[in-house]
Amino acid sequence: MRRFFAITICVFGFGPANSLLAQFVEQKPTIEVGVLVAATNYSGDLADDHIIIAQTQFGAGAFARLHLSKLLQVRGQFFAGSIGGDDKRFPTLASRQFRFETKLLEGAALLEATIASFEYEPVSTDVTFYFHPYVFGGVGFTSADAKVTYYGPESDRSRIVVEPLPEGGTTKQTFVSTPIGFGLRMVAGRVSLGLEVCSRPVFDDLLDGVSKNGNPNKGDWYHSLNLMASYSLSEMARPMK
Repeated sequence: MRRFFAITICVFGFGPANSLLAQFVEQKPTIEVGVLVAATNYSGDLADDHIIIAQTQFGAGAFARLHLSKLLQVRGQFFAGSIGGDDKRFPTLASRQFRFETKLLEGAALLEATIASFEYEPVSTDVTFYFHPYVFGGVGFTSADAKVTYYGPESDRSRIVVEPLPEGGTTKQTFVSTPIGFGLRMVAGRVSLGLEVCSRPVFDDLLDGVSKNGNPNKGDWYHSLNLMASYSLSEMARPMK
């Protein structure tokens, strides 16, 4: 999963420059406000090279989205949640016997790029549904409070715990993160529902409170599957053609 999100490649086919400019001119900026709930997961020292459902936890947040054009949106987001990991869930790590849990608080600024628009008009209603797949990336700050413990035999502690836990000397850390991901948004009138996958490298190895006791060359990430709902404060523009 970590390798899957490490590189996001997006190919856009925009037409002539004046067509792109028209997308900006005819779009009046609109603002959405919304909430999200999320399933969260983690990759790092207390996980193997894949994500397992058993380590899934939960989070929630609020956001505001500004539509700059039919192609580009910016989003400010606040997110709170938790992640955790346990060596016993991975055969290659089980003999070490570490576990951790971290509470997360995140603030992020994101740029979204809509890559297509699809229209659906059910015969049973006058409502038109618009579907917009998109990709996004940005920067954020994440505050974490790692609680990590060694639960193996005391006779093995001096051999396994080479640095006091949690490493770094404190449970509370602040990290720079770069959220990246993709999603699908459905719009009907002023209401929008969305589902997106987001992955965040934190460019540090202490999100889980373990580094030298684990693999100091393996950075920590956390991930979320977000279910989102929002309401536009003004009429949404018609989708791009």
